[in-house]
Amino acid sequence: MNQKNILLALAALLIVVGLLKPEFSNILGPNRPAVVDVLELPEPTDLAVKKEADDVIVVLKASGAKSDAKKLRDLYLDLAKLVELDGENEVVRNTEEIRQANSLAGVMLRLDIKGKYPDLAKEAKEVVVAAIGDDQILLSKELRVKAVEGLNALAWACNTGSK
Repeated sequence: MNQKNILLALAALLIVVGLLKPEFSNILGPNRPAVVDVLELPEPTDLAVKKEADDVIVVLKASGAKSDAKKLRDLYLDLAKLVELDGENEVVRNTEEIRQANSLAGVMLRLDIKGKYPDLAKEAKEVVVAAIGDDQILLSKELRVKAVEGLNALAWACNTGSK
């Protein structure tokens, strides 16, 4: 019977903890490690692309929303890696598909950013256009490299705008 009473007391304690959800982080004390999201990305080398990326930074800094900018940064890095590695499978075959991926970036992350950042979509599109142009053409090896550079420039801009 004694073992049953201990189990009942333990079960009651767990139920109370589950209902009250007390904050246990103070047990770790002030010396607990802080999570810091630091990522240094190279600045774009193409001056036209950098100029457009600087406009993205201005939009993001004006909003003050650092977490959205970091999520967009990570998405653009992933898109750049997809385009870079996509030479054989060719999921992304032309410039229009890259522009479409750029326009769907916020939707893909479910960021709910529509109307939240005035001019962000326009400025991000201008970075892509500066990198790969406005024509709808198949991606050559050279154009694929430029597309990767453009997406990396967007990631750099988002990263810089999140600081």
